[in-house]
Amino acid sequence: MRHIARLLFLLVMVPAVLWAGEEHITVAVSLQPYATIVKMVGGARVNIVTLLPPEADPHNYEPKPAIIKAFSLAQVYFTDGSGLDKTWMPRFLGANKNVEVVDISKNIKWMELEHEGLGLHEHEEHAIDPHIWTSPARVKYLVRNVYEYLVKIDPEHEKYYIFRLQNALDNLDKAERQINEAVIHMPVKSRSFIVFHPSYGYFAKDYKLKQYAIEVDGKEPKPRDLAKLIQMGRKNNVKIVFVQPQFSKRAATTIAKDLGATIVETDPLSADLMGNVQKLVNAIKEVGKK
Repeated sequence: MRHIARLLFLLVMVPAVLWAGEEHITVAVSLQPYATIVKMVGGARVNIVTLLPPEADPHNYEPKPAIIKAFSLAQVYFTDGSGLDKTWMPRFLGANKNVEVVDISKNIKWMELEHEGLGLHEHEEHAIDPHIWTSPARVKYLVRNVYEYLVKIDPEHEKYYIFRLQNALDNLDKAERQINEAVIHMPVKSRSFIVFHPSYGYFAKDYKLKQYAIEVDGKEPKPRDLAKLIQMGRKNNVKIVFVQPQFSKRAATTIAKDLGATIVETDPLSADLMGNVQKLVNAIKEVGKK
């Protein structure tokens, strides 16, 4: 029995040691959600360098030396092509002349950033909405594009990537079914929500919902803006107000109280991509019960 046990141990451990000894692909991404998306496909074959920590605001991000050093080891940088990284990327690219920059947003149709009802500052009038990862429908394109690149540079592990891609697509299909089912049971007159920063424009568009943003020029709304949004919320029977850890909850709390709406905490910049989607689904379901 000892010999059999030892043989079984070697059969399990030796492949694991050989696998661990293989060269991995070091991939850099801008945001935590993209790290999750790359991991969905790359699994144990990739090491991921995430440039922005969870609490960072991409709009005023200042990279630290340790992150720049980690980026210098990356073989590829997966950009989403939105331009969100254009301010600070030159510093990273200066530290890694050999990194390959790959746009993983192929086949995704971009939307303009919406501040519905409250207007935009002049320089933001035609800004691209970068939040494509918040919609499972768009994430499907992202995982396929990641898969295409990984298979191209690492064809020996194609079967591994195919398996993980299919698993990712199955999970995203499941998430979409849950969203669509929840929306179907949601009163048509209540298929709107309010959020401080307009992070869920793609989610709203893909699943026939309407997003209203609280912020004005990236700042807290003035009293007249707040009154206008509350009026809009009443007109559209809004019952969900999403709050995000990157922004103040003060205005959202005032609006939710006035509308009799439920406040739901979400984090669109979280690595827990599917967990965040589930929060959105649960919030929609609750409206459907009322």
